[in-house]
Amino acid sequence: MRFDLTGRALAVLSAAAMAVSAAGLSAFAEGSGKQTVAEMVEAMSTKQKLEQMMLITLRSWPSEGEESKTNVTSLNEEQKEFLKEHNFGGICMFAPNIESSAQCIELTSQMQQAALDSECGIPLLICADQEGGMIYRLTTGTPTCGNMALGAAGEPDLVRENAEILGSEMKSIGINTDFAPVVDVNNNPSNPIINVRSFSSDPELVSKMGTEFIKGLQNVGVISTSKHFPGHGDTDVDSHTGLPMIDKSYDELKKLELVPYPAMIENGTDMIMTAHIQFPQIEKGKYTSKSSGEEIGIPATLSKTIITDILRKDLGYDGVVTTDSMVMDAIKENFDPVDAATLALNADVDFLLEPMFIENSEDMEKMEKYIDDVARQVEDGKIPEDTIDKSVTRILTMKQERGILDYEKPDTDTALKTVGSAEHRERALEIAEKAVTLVKNDDDLLPLDLGEKGRIAYFFPYSNVEKPMTFALERLKKEGIVADGVTADCIWHRDHEAAEFEDNIKQSDVVILAFEMYSAANLDKTNEARGWQAKFADDLIELAHRNGKKVVLVSANIPYDTARFPKADAILAAYCSNGMEELPVDGKENPAYGVNYPAAFITALGGNSPTGKLPVDVYELDENAKYTDKIAYPLGYGLNYKDKEDESSVPEESSSRPESSSSRPESSSKPDSSSSKAENSSPSKLDSASKANSSTAPKTTSNPNTGAAAPMFAVTALAAAAAVVIRRRR
Repeated sequence: MRFDLTGRALAVLSAAAMAVSAAGLSAFAEGSGKQTVAEMVEAMSTKQKLEQMMLITLRSWPSEGEESKTNVTSLNEEQKEFLKEHNFGGICMFAPNIESSAQCIELTSQMQQAALDSECGIPLLICADQEGGMIYRLTTGTPTCGNMALGAAGEPDLVRENAEILGSEMKSIGINTDFAPVVDVNNNPSNPIINVRSFSSDPELVSKMGTEFIKGLQNVGVISTSKHFPGHGDTDVDSHTGLPMIDKSYDELKKLELVPYPAMIENGTDMIMTAHIQFPQIEKGKYTSKSSGEEIGIPATLSKTIITDILRKDLGYDGVVTTDSMVMDAIKENFDPVDAATLALNADVDFLLEPMFIENSEDMEKMEKYIDDVARQVEDGKIPEDTIDKSVTRILTMKQERGILDYEKPDTDTALKTVGSAEHRERALEIAEKAVTLVKNDDDLLPLDLGEKGRIAYFFPYSNVEKPMTFALERLKKEGIVADGVTADCIWHRDHEAAEFEDNIKQSDVVILAFEMYSAANLDKTNEARGWQAKFADDLIELAHRNGKKVVLVSANIPYDTARFPKADAILAAYCSNGMEELPVDGKENPAYGVNYPAAFITALGGNSPTGKLPVDVYELDENAKYTDKIAYPLGYGLNYKDKEDESSVPEESSSRPESSSSRPESSSKPDSSSSKAENSSPSKLDSASKANSSTAPKTTSNPNTGAAAPMFAVTALAAAAAVVIRRRR
């Protein structure tokens, strides 16, 4: 059943205004609602304008009297004074900043009050990467199924509804800006950082879905941000840990990467975020890397050719442009901070996102010096004052049009009824079910018929994806779809050999195996650091077949693994591997949990008929688990429970990779830095935990996702509290 998110959003937007004393507001703030934007800009100093062009972060802070740091979940007096003394345009929030709805409302209110008490008194953009799926920040919210799952579902209305869920929850706790949607076209299967964050490898589908995402956010009063211009989908390097390069001409970009942007602009995207990527055929400028001393190309974020000539002039965009985080290694390790700011502002970027970490008093001093140094660039004529004025005018115009200047404190009761509500989570699950794609179904194995006392042997790679099976079984038993006597042996297999579980297989009626792909290296069973899932899967499938049992493989994350296991009897693609640390309890503020795993299990067990279609081409692999040019399953492929897998539904063997995917990864044979860190650093805790307890189901771990510096995270619960494992933002 559909529900009225707009009504909920209107309730949030009409929440009681924050009580602010007359003394606490500057004369400028009191009058800002009446002043024109031009008058506001005219009243600002150069430094104030530059501060308005900066989006800062306050992630962690030293504990009082201790060397260790704690997450910033409430502002201390020093932080409040810092915000009052400056006139920042906004603050970007991360999961560690958000413990609960009530706490987040208090934190965002403190931030806004400090901004109102500043000399300019201009309310803040309070931003977050609430993309949905693998990237979410609200730790008790509704993560939803993610973009690639929405691409698989193929229904634009669902994208809009999905964005309304995300946006209404953000708005209710004081976060007014979403760094979403991702409109990168994921045409490189070795992309370590975009993958399931993209809707599709089809630029037209990305355009259609991105447009609806923008509409959904704006319907509930949240600012949208299309990213990462001019396109991050054809890289095999993560810009959090390196400086990627896309060696394509402008004409080539216009045929693929740039296709979504005219639609985003035409449909009113509020902001566009840039990519820290070199495009050597387009931007010829060079810079000497401060780390290596080598000459490097100017990335898109800092490129006047790409931002001014292409985005502003050719595409006709006159809205707000923000950089991606300036502390990502692509920028931080190669560019002097003031040089980077000068290049970005001269390229006609409006917001500098996270110019530096601010995690102690010394960082505050560094930030003040940075502001002074950039202001000196303006005073010396190296950055034209007129450029700054145009940027601040764009920013304040957006704030005015989107109601940011008329700040009202969110209502806690409304937020508690909105964030992670049963209504939202139920609808998110229904949308995830529409995305589930049946890739293979030999002998019509699915849906499973387990009779009265069927037994499942369920094998999973990380401990936080055990409970989705329990969730699915309990739900289907209540609905009368699965008999009460059906059971599942849930087996966490990390650091175990398949042969150890032969008895479990013999005693089962069917085997379900979850596989979580985060990089191409996960498919190579000889890869010592990252191939353990593939080795276990190969061995388990062989062992099951030797014992006369069928195997259902759930491709839980990046769907390119569906071509890796041709011996599996059935394959379902789910597109997002977020876990579930706690079974949700009615009437309490539950930790966020993923909906894609439950959707896949519900589908396998007959509670949902699969209608999803692959939103990307899936390529065949050679004997070394490296991608070939042949397509195993084409974009748009997907079976259902009524169809037989006949010749009409199987792609022709001669299908090959489209020429537009020019950087087909020869690099898939070597680990990229982000994935390497994911498998070698994040799971290190997992390794020690499972070695300490060698039983079949060790007690604690977390899903590593990808990239140590990436912003993906999974929710984990310790006792009654939700803690979030997170990496730096994209």
